Amino acid sequence: MEPLMGFKMGDLFSPLEEQIQRMLEVNEILWKDRAITEASIRELGDPPLECPASDENGLYCVCLFNETGDVMETFVRNWVACRLVLGLWCTWKWDSLLFTPQGVRQREGAILRNPGLRWQVVELGRQFKGQCVRDVRLRLTTMGMGQELPFVAALHPKWAVSMNGGNIPYVDAPDLEVAPHGRSEFSCAPCLYFNRDNRLVGLDANHVDSLDSLFGSGSLQ
Repeated sequence: MEPLMGFKMGDLFSPLEEQIQRMLEVNEILWKDRAITEASIRELGDPPLECPASDENGLYCVCLFNETGDVMETFVRNWVACRLVLGLWCTWKWDSLLFTPQGVRQREGAILRNPGLRWQVVELGRQFKGQCVRDVRLRLTTMGMGQELPFVAALHPKWAVSMNGGNIPYVDAPDLEVAPHGRSEFSCAPCLYFNRDNRLVGLDANHVDSLDSLFGSGSLQ
């Protein structure tokens, strides 16, 4: 079977063939989804070749995703995959936030994802760095990052442990909402960060009105 066309991703990002193998390995160990095979991935064809070059206004890469058709299930599967790949460099940290089907949901107005495999261009927070999630949601012209966010770290672990809150921002997922402390008000959005003191990648949530110069909202092209 012919390999996919090569794609220069930069030192932070895994090559396409490496992403394919990682998806297959994660599926074999964790998901056991019979629809995820090397043949089904190859049938997607080449990934998007219009991926912009990263510059001071955007940090771009291409990612291989799989959507289950259920937002919460996909998010949990992706986080478990992130923990598997990063091993001891990963922690579950929600600061008493309720991580259940009742505590996390897709925001109203988000573009629905079709079930199955797909390649997609991702912008990892540099474009909207330091802007609050509520404002970013109003400015999104394509898709916001959502349940895909933890799997970006699984696909690109070098990027995950390079997040510094500066030129490589910590990333919010504006297409998801979190209700803190089990209350009914969905006032937060999930975020992924790297704690450089403890050497841990963590999953947390920020208030949608918070302005934090270390974080930027991710988006999908």
